[in-house]
Amino acid sequence: MRICVLLLALSLSAQAQKMQVPGYDKNYNDAKQAYARGQFQDAQYFMTAALAEAEGGAPDDPRIATVLFELAEIDRAQGKYAEAAPLLERLLASQEKALDPGSPNVAKTLDALARVYRAQARYDLAEPIYKRTLAAKEKLHGRNSLELLPEMESLAKIDQATKNYGDGEVMLARVIGIREGLQGPDNPEVAVAYVNLGRLFVVEKKLAQAEPMYRRAIEIVEKKFGVEDVKLCPLLDSLAAVLRDQSKFPDAEPLLLRSLWIRDNLSGPVHQDVAQALDNLASLYYAMKRYPDAEPLYRRSLAIWIQLIGPDHSLIATSLDNLAVILALQQKYAESETLYIKSLVIRDLEDLGSLHNLALVQLALEKNKEGDALYKRMLDIPDIPAPILKEYADLLRRTNRPAQAAKLETRAKLLLKK
Repeated sequence: MRICVLLLALSLSAQAQKMQVPGYDKNYNDAKQAYARGQFQDAQYFMTAALAEAEGGAPDDPRIATVLFELAEIDRAQGKYAEAAPLLERLLASQEKALDPGSPNVAKTLDALARVYRAQARYDLAEPIYKRTLAAKEKLHGRNSLELLPEMESLAKIDQATKNYGDGEVMLARVIGIREGLQGPDNPEVAVAYVNLGRLFVVEKKLAQAEPMYRRAIEIVEKKFGVEDVKLCPLLDSLAAVLRDQSKFPDAEPLLLRSLWIRDNLSGPVHQDVAQALDNLASLYYAMKRYPDAEPLYRRSLAIWIQLIGPDHSLIATSLDNLAVILALQQKYAESETLYIKSLVIRDLEDLGSLHNLALVQLALEKNKEGDALYKRMLDIPDIPAPILKEYADLLRRTNRPAQAAKLETRAKLLLKK
C-alpha cells in the first residue's frame, strides 16, 4: 500500500513539473504576441506571470534573464523608464556575476540600460556605460570600425544635451572620418554624419561652420539620388535656415524655391510637405520684408492645411496668425482682424500672442474700445511681458486715465528688474 501511495505521489509530482513548462511558455508567447499587436498592458500582465513561473525554479534559471529583459522592453515601449531601469539593473548585476564582461548578452543589457538612462536625462549614468562599451569595442575591432559608431553617436548626443559641445564636435568629426574611410566619401551614411555635425553647430550658433556641413550633405545626396529627389528637401530647408539666420537672404531663397518645387511635383499640390515648404518660403519673405510675396504663399498654405486637417485644428490657428501678421504689415487691417478673431476662437480666446496682435490691429483700425478690452483680458494671463504692460499704459494715458497707467508702468518696471 505504501509503495502504491509513493508511486502515486511521484506521478503527481512529475505531472506538476510538466504543467509548469506549458504555463511559462504560454504566458511568454502570449506576452510576445500582445507586444507585437501593441497591447502593452496585456503583454506586461503575461510577461509578469512568466517571470513568476521562472522565479519559482532555480535562482539561476536562464528564463529569468530573458523575461527581465522583455519586461524592461515592454516598459520602455510605454515610456515607463522608471520601471524599466531597475529591471535592467537587476539583470545586469546577475549577468556580470555569471558571464564574461564581453558577453553579447551583457552588451545588449548595457545598451538597453543606457537608452533608458538617456530617456530619463540621467546622462551621468548613461555616459559611462557608452564609454565602457566603446572601449570594449575598440579593443575588439580597433579604433576605425563601423561597430563603434552607435556608441560614438550616442555619446555625442549626451555631449550636446549636457552642453559639452567641444567633445561632441570631436566625436562627430571622428564619425565622419570613419564613415568616409570605410564606406567611401559619397555614401549616404556620410551625408547623415555631416548633418549631425551641422545640427550641433547650429545648436552652438556656429552658423558659419554649420553651412559647409549641410552643403556637403546636399552634394552627396545629389550625386547618389539625383537633383530632384525628395530626400534633398530637409537638407535644402536646413541650409536655407542657416543662411537666413546669417541674413544671407539671396542665398536662402533659391534653396527654398527648389524645395517647394520638388515637393510640389512629387507630392502633389495638396500635401502637408507642400504646406510646410510654402510656410518656410513665406517666413523668409517676412524676414526680407517682402510682405506682398509672402501673402499668397501663406494663403495657399492655409487652404492646404484646412483641406487636410479641417478648419478647427490648432495648426489652423497658427496659419491664420501668420497670414494675419502679413496683412497687418501691409495695413490690410480689416481682414487681419477677422483672421485673428478666427484664430482666437480656435484657441479658446486664451492665447497671449493672438490677443496682443488683435489688440494692435484694432487700435490701428481706431477701435480703441475693443482694443482696450483685449488688453484688460491680457492682464489676467500669467507672465504677461513688460512691453505689453507699457503699451497698455500708453493707451491709458492717451485716453486720459493716468492713475491706471501709472500702476501698469510700475508693474512693468518691477518685471524688468527681475
